[in-house]
Amino acid sequence: MKTASTRTPYALLLAVLCSLNAGGLFASDINLPGVPATAHAFGTPVASVQWTFSAFMIGIAVSQAVYGPVSDAYGRKRVIVSGLGLFVVASVVCAVAPTVEVFGAGRLLQALGAGSGMVLGRAVISDLYEAKEAARMFATVMPIVGVSPSVAPLVGGYLTTYVSWRAPFVVTALIGLSTLLVMVTSIPESLPPERRSKHLRATLKGYPTLLKRPLFWAYTVNLAVAYGGYFGYLAASPLIFEKMGLATETTSYCYITVSVAYVAGNLTSRTLVRTRPVDRLLWTGHGFFLAGALMMLGLGLSGAGAHGGLLVLVFMPVMTFGNGFLLPLSMSAGVTTFRAAAGSASGLMGALQLLAASLGILLSSRLPAGDLFALGWFVVGAASLGILAFAFFLSLAARQAGGLRDRADETLGDDDRAGDLQSVTAG
Repeated sequence: MKTASTRTPYALLLAVLCSLNAGGLFASDINLPGVPATAHAFGTPVASVQWTFSAFMIGIAVSQAVYGPVSDAYGRKRVIVSGLGLFVVASVVCAVAPTVEVFGAGRLLQALGAGSGMVLGRAVISDLYEAKEAARMFATVMPIVGVSPSVAPLVGGYLTTYVSWRAPFVVTALIGLSTLLVMVTSIPESLPPERRSKHLRATLKGYPTLLKRPLFWAYTVNLAVAYGGYFGYLAASPLIFEKMGLATETTSYCYITVSVAYVAGNLTSRTLVRTRPVDRLLWTGHGFFLAGALMMLGLGLSGAGAHGGLLVLVFMPVMTFGNGFLLPLSMSAGVTTFRAAAGSASGLMGALQLLAASLGILLSSRLPAGDLFALGWFVVGAASLGILAFAFFLSLAARQAGGLRDRADETLGDDDRAGDLQSVTAG
């Protein structure tokens, strides 16, 4: 562990990192049970409020692409603090919005603020920890991130039922304000000036370089497929549960199983990463993701009725157990492989990951309402794409590294060769 992290108590640092990484997804889903009530309050179709959910994901994706390189040039703390401030103000706007247009604008601003914590929370881990320790820290933080999309509807459902549809946004404002105060008073800057990029323009030029690297795509596609499949399921699931005859309050509990499985996958991968290569564990994650997808497809093919269809609560967790490997390990591998541009790598990976989530939501919304068979084909397609893409980009990276080794052998003397090859394989 690098010395900067010793300035802050571990428990406090961990709490802030969890809040930064999970806050955006918690805020995105906390209003899901309140969508009908929100639409009724504004006198607008439900679809108008549902659109704000997708807009939120796009806002986070776009913001991450910006925050990463800015933080590489100017440091993490000031960018996080600015984003948290915007998040708090936007949450208040959502809570008091008089029209759906103001509400939509508030949600977009909320996403733009939340993106700072999500992308830079990951970059801070890269700043403070070496590769193996970073993987373990990601596997510690990511269970909280994974739980947030399913805990948020549960919390939001109770707040909406017993207080108001506006109450969830008061809660997100308070969470953001608490994190902001701790960040300002107790968390030091993790990226010292000597390690920053000298010019923002030079930092932004790092994006084309990252996009040319097969290893970047290998790990980013894992994130995109895992999120696209998962959020596609989230978008389709309310109609599936409604078709099964489940009450609104009951459906809030249907998301707990996927979170428990995700946490189990995180904890398992956290233990195994001490002794096993990251790429091998990523293949394990793909295996579970595909197995769960095939189970979902089989359930759809069986034509199971309302009670049999509840097996979706067993099969989807198999996929999210795989995500417990894919998400933390892919993000850790991607950020630590390109440590010199950790903020840019984290931001670009996060942006593409969340754009894939938005695409998953869009595609699943086009499926027949409440159709398990169609959802099964959707998740099987996502799982298959992930496996093929991961294999392709790993193979391409290996060939690229082999070519660099050959050129190094031709141009370097024996004394220089070992150090150069180490740098080639690390990047």
